[in-house]
Amino acid sequence: MKSAALAVLTLAGCVAVPTAPPAADLLFSATRDGAAALYLLRAGQSEPEKLASGPGNWPAWAPDGQRIVFQSRRAGNLDIYAMDLAGGEPRQLTNDPEPDYLAEWSPDGREIVFTSWRKEAGETERAAHLYLMKPDGSEQRRLPIASLKTSAGASWSPDSRRLVFSRQVDGKGAELFIVDRDGSNERRLTQDSAQDIHNGSPSFSPDGQWIAFYSDAGKGSAQLQLIRPDGSERRTLRAEGKNWYPRWSADGRWLLVTGPSLVGADANNMDLLAVPLQGEPRPQLVIGGPKREQEGSWRPSPR
Repeated sequence: MKSAALAVLTLAGCVAVPTAPPAADLLFSATRDGAAALYLLRAGQSEPEKLASGPGNWPAWAPDGQRIVFQSRRAGNLDIYAMDLAGGEPRQLTNDPEPDYLAEWSPDGREIVFTSWRKEAGETERAAHLYLMKPDGSEQRRLPIASLKTSAGASWSPDSRRLVFSRQVDGKGAELFIVDRDGSNERRLTQDSAQDIHNGSPSFSPDGQWIAFYSDAGKGSAQLQLIRPDGSERRTLRAEGKNWYPRWSADGRWLLVTGPSLVGADANNMDLLAVPLQGEPRPQLVIGGPKREQEGSWRPSPR
């Protein structure tokens, strides 16, 4: 049986072409008030609500869709926080002098992966590594893999058994790698470092059959690309423009990206755009404005 995502990509005429992005709650960060803050645009609404006072960005959903995790300098250092959408103050999960950021909750709800520049015992050089912790911030531990050598983070597979991430190789660009949850069985998915190509922000499809990411393989663009978790069948979904930080819709039929506004000439004005996986990959505006809207994701389906 073919996956839904594969059907959308390869069986034109057998699957209805999606005409509008999903009507789902949207989590994102924006600089609407002059500083980065977290917002939630509820399905069917036209105006988003601010989730918490104080700076924050790179929000990510808990698998139950009722909590979020994000990074913030509200206490001085860059640390990771969690909060309930029903109300209450954010809870600080990390507290280290070095930056902790780009957190993502595992689909099984058991752990959070994040990136940190902290030094372990006996180390003299700081470098970015992947860490895991429990949702309450306990049991923080580094994965036994090499430094990312970039400021990237990691994304979980839908079954929570694997992580996909980006790492610089040979001092050039960045490649995609996949690793088991415990840091074992690392595999390299892309082979572009000789061309100094950066592949970043990988994200698993809901069925686990594809990984979406952006790549600067195209001159002057950040292409939206897809690849199988075994490194096969790599393809370009959208070659034009900037298509940063792709995240999937719950049905696997859309990718939400951060890109330059479709209206106006201000190249620094970022909006959230949806790109369909079937038909013409023409981006559609999801939410935008005169300031930056970025780092978005739709609420996950209940598990």
